[in-house]
Amino acid sequence: MKNIFKLILPICLVVSLTTTSCSGNQSCSVEGIGYHMGSTIAIKFNSGGEFNYSDMLFNQPKSFWGTWEQNGNKITTTNNRSTTGSGIGQQNTYTIDCATQKLSLGSFTLEKD
Repeated sequence: MKNIFKLILPICLVVSLTTTSCSGNQSCSVEGIGYHMGSTIAIKFNSGGEFNYSDMLFNQPKSFWGTWEQNGNKITTTNNRSTTGSGIGQQNTYTIDCATQKLSLGSFTLEKD
């Protein structure tokens, strides 16, 4: 019984480390791609792990800049700078739907540019 368990455990670990929520679809990367929600929200994930974001929510324009990282279909942004001086250090986690290439944050859905 011990030998069977030793054989199964490494196989399970390899499978769990290589499986992503994007089902192996390599076109899921957001690097170099911009997304928008009409003319209200726009975000661009630049090469090198930086992003820029702007919105016109509540008729108050604001922009944020910072860093991003992607893990499977989750993209986490961290604000380093903003036009309002607020939100520095704030993190947001976006989810990309690999089949539709749509990005979501809470109830907001953004389309690929």
